[in-house]
Amino acid sequence: MDVQKTMEFILDQVAQITVLQARTDRRLDRAIRLAVQEARQERKRRKEMDQRIAYLTERAAEADEKITQLAAAQLVTEEKLQRWIEERRGKNGKSET
Repeated sequence: MDVQKTMEFILDQVAQITVLQARTDRRLDRAIRLAVQEARQERKRRKEMDQRIAYLTERAAEADEKITQLAAAQLVTEEKLQRWIEERRGKNGKSET
């Protein structure tokens, strides 16, 4: 057995493994960078969505308040109209008798 050839073979295998490991490391680094970027983008999207939801929730609460005010005003208007109608009927009824 030739020791020199065996040593060269082992060194060649170590060199190939080192190259493959470097490629693997670069790919892994790239994958990790992409995963971190995606996580940051997702966090940003969720934060923006939370802000939109908060904004829409505030607008909905304001709209509910306005609708409540409008409904209350409508009730007052209906009551006033009903009183006015009753007054008009009463005046018409008195003048006819």
